[in-house]
Amino acid sequence: MTSQASVIVRSFRFSLFAIALTAFVAAPLATAKAGDHAAKNLKVLLDNGETLEKGMKTLSKGLGVKCNACHVKGDFASEKVPAKEHGRTFLKAVLETTDKPKREAALTELLKAMKLKQAKKPALVWSAFDSLKKK
Repeated sequence: MTSQASVIVRSFRFSLFAIALTAFVAAPLATAKAGDHAAKNLKVLLDNGETLEKGMKTLSKGLGVKCNACHVKGDFASEKVPAKEHGRTFLKAVLETTDKPKREAALTELLKAMKLKQAKKPALVWSAFDSLKKK
């Protein structure tokens, strides 16, 4: 075998190895991402995929809080944060009515429970409900 042919064979083997290694590493990562998306411990809201996450992020921005105001970082199913139950009560009340005074009263109760004076951006709080669906 000539030296040029030897170089081509080695390059080909290296390329095959690189492709196999990439597939070996990438496959579990893709599976983990897909499996991580399924929400657990939902008692009020329906998991409708990315819109649940988007709606919750919009809600937290509207309130002016981070996710950890109601959730344990990395474990959204955890019940360790007391504000989570206040959030559920608020969501139930708001999703069950279109009556503006009742919705505003529910928001006021949530803000009190979370020790907030007011929502940072109330319009965002209400727009979050466009994507959140009751279970």
